[in-house]
Amino acid sequence: MATSAHVLEVTTASFADDVVQQSHRVPVLVDFWATWCGPCRALGPILERLAGEYDGAFVLAKIDTDREQALAAQFQIRSIPTVMLFRDGKQVGGFPGALPEGQIRKFLAQHGVHVHTPQEAWSDDPSVRVGELRAAIAEAPSRGDLQLELAKTLIALGADDEASRVLEALPTDVFGERAAVRLRAKLQLRARVSHAPSIEALMGRVEQSPDDTDAAVWLGVRLALGDAQERAIDLLIDALRTQKYQDASGYSVSAREVLVEVLQWVEDEELVRDGRRRMAGVLF
Repeated sequence: MATSAHVLEVTTASFADDVVQQSHRVPVLVDFWATWCGPCRALGPILERLAGEYDGAFVLAKIDTDREQALAAQFQIRSIPTVMLFRDGKQVGGFPGALPEGQIRKFLAQHGVHVHTPQEAWSDDPSVRVGELRAAIAEAPSRGDLQLELAKTLIALGADDEASRVLEALPTDVFGERAAVRLRAKLQLRARVSHAPSIEALMGRVEQSPDDTDAAVWLGVRLALGDAQERAIDLLIDALRTQKYQDASGYSVSAREVLVEVLQWVEDEELVRDGRRRMAGVLF
């Protein structure tokens, strides 16, 4: 195995630094392998070549399961090769076996890992950046990452309808990416909030009538789009609990639908996991 700036041989002692801590800076693809494993020998060179081609978009961490049996046991590796992707200190995906190169590229794209391209410094002015992105997309129409950036910029300009069309037309390898899901959820929430009362009015209604689930849900939408996402989830969980025992015709907005959108929009993965766990506890 050839080590380089983008390919590391990781041990039990170095795992915390080389994988966990490093994944806060750049995605880390961990390859559990062994020298005697034929599929591992087929997969390894593909992963190493991709690490070089992606040029720092991810780091490849190679773990020899024979030498590092404690790590293999910790991650319950039952067959090799097994590949796991780490981001922000946590495992966010993976796959067993030696996948073809095309499927590996698709897996990386689904998790927001793309080939680094030459300098692409967009203008700080969103109206100018839209033009730059459109020109770049005209030259590279298959670049889903550029289309995703265009949708994000259009949202910043308030051009939600056009942003929605861009998001719906994304290539399949980008359509399901976390960033794309978040932007679609943001558009759904913004469409809802355009019909909602002011945040001050909603807070007054919730204070006066704690069982007013409509007010609680609308307030949750406004808070989620602001800087109070944890409070928004708390409100929506309480509203969901109340609505569970109400006739659906008794409220105008579904706490469950809004909570799903909020959990798709929120970026804090720990907050999202906790919210989904609490949501499941109420529903089931």
